[in-house]
Amino acid sequence: MTQFEELVDVYNRPLYRFALSLVRDMDRAVDLVTQTFVIWSRRGAENLEREKVHTGLFSALYREHLGRFGSQGDTLRKAMPSAAAVSSKPGDLVEPLGSLGPDLLPTLTLFYLQRHDYREIATILDLPVGTVMAQISKGKEQLRRRDAEENNE
Repeated sequence: MTQFEELVDVYNRPLYRFALSLVRDMDRAVDLVTQTFVIWSRRGAENLEREKVHTGLFSALYREHLGRFGSQGDTLRKAMPSAAAVSSKPGDLVEPLGSLGPDLLPTLTLFYLQRHDYREIATILDLPVGTVMAQISKGKEQLRRRDAEENNE
């Protein structure tokens, strides 16, 4: 197996989950991931340190998403796929994260589903660390509020 094939093998699933959280459409998510690997292969950057590869791939995917759909994302989004469609252990968060606005969704997805730390998220999304921290705090509050409302029904 080549280095690039190993890279695809390791990162395909986490990139797909991130892409799916952004576009909420399986076909578009697969397309974003595929394009991310195409971009990455053209860079010839597979010899980078593991940490740089990790953040670099997520950054490339996010930039490709912004290039296609703009900063507001796809305005005609379909319903958030079920946890089974994403098949992730933290699947219970998929639906609640889908209720967040497009300004918070990428940050909270990287934080909860991909388990990135503040600095990695800041690098991937090209935001100051303080902004990332504020978005996570705001997103957590929205999720708590949503949970409280659902429990009161």
